[in-house]
Amino acid sequence: MTNLDTFDVGALPKPNLPDGPVRALFDELHALHHLAGWPSLRDMAKEVGCSHTTISAAFSEPRVPRWGLLELIVEELGGDTAQFHDRWLAASAGTPSPVVAEVAASTAQEPVPPRELPADIAGFTGRADELAELDRLLGTNDPGEMSIVVVSGTAGVGKTALAVRWAQRVAETFPDGQLYVNLRGYDPDRPVTSAEALEGFLAALGIAGTAMPQDQAKRAARFRTLLAGRRMLVLLDNAESVEQVRDLLPGTPTCFVLVTSRDTLPGLVARHGAVRINLDLLSPGEALALLRRLVGARVDADPQQAEALARRCARLPLALRIAAELAAARPRATLAGLVAELASESSRLDILNAGDDEFTAVRTVFSWSIRNLDPAVALAFRLLGLPPGLDIDGFAAAALTGTDVDRAHRLLNALTRAHLLDEAEHGRFAMHDLLHAYAIEQAAELAEPERQAAFTQICDYYLAAAEIATTLAFPNRAPTAAPPVAALPPLSKPAEARGWLDLERPNLLAVAARSPAHAGRMSVTLAAYLDSGGHYADALTLHQQALAAANGAPAAAATARNQLAAILRRLGRYTEARGEHALALAEHRETADRLGEADALHGLGVIGWRSGRYAEARQDLEDALLIYRELGDRAGEGRARHSLGVVCRRLGRLAEAAEHYAASLIIHRETGDRIGQGHTFNNLGIVHLRLGNYDEAADLYANALEIYRELDNRVGEAVAMTNLGSTYHALGRSGDALELHRRALTICLEVGYRVGQADALRGVGADLAGLGDYDEAVSSLTDAVDLGREIGDADALLGALNDLGTALTLAGRDDEASARFEAALAMGGDTGDRYEQARAIDGLAQLLHNAGKLSTARERWAAALELYQELGVPEAAAVAERLAAAPLP
Repeated sequence: MTNLDTFDVGALPKPNLPDGPVRALFDELHALHHLAGWPSLRDMAKEVGCSHTTISAAFSEPRVPRWGLLELIVEELGGDTAQFHDRWLAASAGTPSPVVAEVAASTAQEPVPPRELPADIAGFTGRADELAELDRLLGTNDPGEMSIVVVSGTAGVGKTALAVRWAQRVAETFPDGQLYVNLRGYDPDRPVTSAEALEGFLAALGIAGTAMPQDQAKRAARFRTLLAGRRMLVLLDNAESVEQVRDLLPGTPTCFVLVTSRDTLPGLVARHGAVRINLDLLSPGEALALLRRLVGARVDADPQQAEALARRCARLPLALRIAAELAAARPRATLAGLVAELASESSRLDILNAGDDEFTAVRTVFSWSIRNLDPAVALAFRLLGLPPGLDIDGFAAAALTGTDVDRAHRLLNALTRAHLLDEAEHGRFAMHDLLHAYAIEQAAELAEPERQAAFTQICDYYLAAAEIATTLAFPNRAPTAAPPVAALPPLSKPAEARGWLDLERPNLLAVAARSPAHAGRMSVTLAAYLDSGGHYADALTLHQQALAAANGAPAAAATARNQLAAILRRLGRYTEARGEHALALAEHRETADRLGEADALHGLGVIGWRSGRYAEARQDLEDALLIYRELGDRAGEGRARHSLGVVCRRLGRLAEAAEHYAASLIIHRETGDRIGQGHTFNNLGIVHLRLGNYDEAADLYANALEIYRELDNRVGEAVAMTNLGSTYHALGRSGDALELHRRALTICLEVGYRVGQADALRGVGADLAGLGDYDEAVSSLTDAVDLGREIGDADALLGALNDLGTALTLAGRDDEASARFEAALAMGGDTGDRYEQARAIDGLAQLLHNAGKLSTARERWAAALELYQELGVPEAAAVAERLAAAPLP
């Protein structure tokens, strides 16, 4: 048998590159690989200590690898590292860094055009006039105005069928894609919000995971930006109101928007220029034609009874299809018998109210349909009125019905054949909103013990499945006691688990919203997933629901408060976060929960160092560390050591910080905490950046980036990019740095990570100053100062003040610069950040020198030099040179 790995490596293609130093580097690397006998990439990865993917990319991707990686590869292949370093320097000169090139490439990639239209309706009949009108409106589309068409009509009249039929016919007219969403505007449980619909659209357009903006307005803006100039069809199905639709309008004349609604949506017509098509009942002839197409010869054999059947169905397409399915399932029954059966029930059933429309008597047809089902299938339909979510798969259906997965699929398929359920992608099933309303009514008629048992089973299933998925995706988190469930989805890989969580997120959140008994455990279970994915708005709602569900019980309330505080911190709401952690600490101590106490102390420590209260933070973190060690909680110990490293670094104790980070990294590797490893690489990189070890810092940031991208942790990716940009800035590569800082800023804005926004703004400003664009630099840095002050983040604010002072100095605005440096000096003294104090003193010395106050300038530089030398940072050499060059007074 062929060794596929070795064979693949031997045939590994070179990147397609023009002649020059970059190509020469790759030619030399491939030649060395050949001389070494084409060793397996997988074996090389093990020896080098990185992933197979990273090694493969170094050989085949058209970008210069970072030197640290290339050096290890060359050593492993027995090559001359000095020779390769010379070639690497030549190839790197004038080319973007690997990270910048990768960012630019990923930004430039166009996603596959979305093709989201549902399948056309089988047996579609009639509506020739409406289809022709839609064709006319498409053909007369004013190139300067976006076309919006509203198809309105009563429930079950066939609005969706018409819209989908027409959309499928004209799909090729929209080469950039077709977007579709069922807004479930009249769902009695929970319509789809505009924010949720936008999330789906943006995901279809290539914005996924934590790249997704959290704020609805930002999602809408991003949606309009992505569709600008594109020729796309947007189908908004089952809208309830103009408010639900407004943010889903592209805003570009190249798009065509088709909306279906029971409401006439007059605001959309008046304000946005929409054209309305009112869809009436099928005509008697169309109703008969539909029955004939679905039932066959019996319609022509007994036309009078067929007409009576159409009347009983109110000539509504949905009701006619259900009636036709029943007729087809009972080939020996006469149409007259079916009509009589339906008539006998109509007197005992109310009219299903759907607004002011008079033709809404479809409950009779639904009842008739249900009573002709197998009893087990009918019960499954009633039970489907209980789940808190909007759709369901076979595993969840098995939990709901108390059967195995195969039996659940048979029940779902039977309901689908009866047109009482629709099968969507990913093996999921959902109902028309009228049928869902009817299922909820039917579920309410079940005996209370049966109804409650089924509801508890489905909620238990979602909780247990979520626990399995999050444990797989985040192995370092402490598992919760999930309820026993017979059948769970077969997840075996972290990526599969994250995919399942992404797919089921709406249903999992709905469980917490509908079931207070499950809210607390769902909050704990989903906390790591929601945080890592940047789903901050969802996390905030979930943890608030968990706190409300605790109903004052100290243990449950304290756990929810810790989760809530962590998200408040992400959102830059430090004062609220500190308050919640403090309350949690008191409640955990009241219940003698030592682990919870340690978590609360750790949270307070993080808020402390974020706020610049370093001494207080260090005490809280050391107390937390003692408890984690006492309990043998290695994961907690790793987090506490990492946070202590941050405190020491900000106090200028760089060697002590590095020790904490090294210990933290060992523990994170031991516990399998990949995110923790990424955080530690990132912060250890800051230590090396501060010490002037730029190559080491860049390598550490690259390691962090690899982990964050592996986990789709966009917040971590943005932070690492910001720090890598700062490294490039220190090396004088302001152009590369600016590109990274702007990309990081975009990510932080998308996910709502405010301290990251402040840091990225600061980086952008410093880079612009380095490029000589002082006005824009001052503007960006002023924004960074304002944001840092608003959220109360000491490091972001203090660094931005000093950077702003520097930019103002370069712009010749010395008085303004002096005010910023003085503010930074005072704040640095309050917090104990000696590095930023030294920067402020250095900046003030330069201003004094500019003003000709040489004696005072030298005194200030001497003070800055003393601090820099104590810290062991490279700025000491630069200040020493300035002192030596400054003339004596």
